[in-house]
Amino acid sequence: MRVSPLHLLSDFDGVWTEPTREMEAVHDTVVGELARLGGHSRARMEELYAGFAQQILGRPQDFGWRIEGRMSSYVDEDFFAMPTAVGQYIDEQPCAESAALRAAVLRAWPEVIQFLDHCYHSTCDRFRALNKHDLAPGAARVLRWMLDHGMTICFATNAPAVKVIDWFAHHGFEVADAREVGPDEAPLRVYGRAGKQWLSEQPESIEVGGRVVQTDRPQYRQILERECPDAVVGDVFSLDLALPAALRAQGLPGGPQAIGLMHMRHTPAWVQAGVGLQPQGWIDWMVPHVTALPRLLAGIEARPRPVPSAGR
Repeated sequence: MRVSPLHLLSDFDGVWTEPTREMEAVHDTVVGELARLGGHSRARMEELYAGFAQQILGRPQDFGWRIEGRMSSYVDEDFFAMPTAVGQYIDEQPCAESAALRAAVLRAWPEVIQFLDHCYHSTCDRFRALNKHDLAPGAARVLRWMLDHGMTICFATNAPAVKVIDWFAHHGFEVADAREVGPDEAPLRVYGRAGKQWLSEQPESIEVGGRVVQTDRPQYRQILERECPDAVVGDVFSLDLALPAALRAQGLPGGPQAIGLMHMRHTPAWVQAGVGLQPQGWIDWMVPHVTALPRLLAGIEARPRPVPSAGR
């Protein structure tokens, strides 16, 4: 056993970045491609897309990141889930417009979701090529404060590791690939393509604000058990925080002392219902901005814990 420097495990996009511009770029691609395939004007496709989104947000529990028929995250909590949800809506064909669009997409693509995935990934690749750094205001200052106070920070993100490495490098920080170095070998590390969305064949879940949230996320659990973080911060409860909260509640390895949720404009009421002490709540902090982290982290003491295995 040993006391390490205070250790934060954090998501990247939505915590250290303000992802609005990237999401708008994805929206532009999806709308433009749907307009082209469906033979609509841009204005008409914008109108249709807005109508689809309105219908989706009328029953958000039915749309989101679906893995093998189970909801990995919900559209109303996940800033980047709307394009996928629109694809699911088009696949349902609830109206003549969506049925016509589905037929148009399937003339060019094997599946609607495959088309939406292409729009998403190709746009994000272009965005990263054009924007070499796009951190939230004050993010670099906060990271410097953490390092100056002897903290270690590990990012677990579904984005590629190179995005985190390059964007922080622009501000003079060296972020190591966490799959290539051990937990004690670098104060800044990243797990890219962390697979937080992937579920197991043995369903486990918790209930938050009336929603069932899946917690059997084996790839993410391996990261949490290896890192043994003191605190975990993220912006999408299902993907980032549900599993750490469940591990903590059960007293299992990888469960942190503190859990913080970024308070975004779109954070739904059912997620906010999870704030508070157990057993009523799963979240300790609502974090208004990354610049609030020093104040929140200053109240946490690093804890004795086993030396984690290298796990390379």
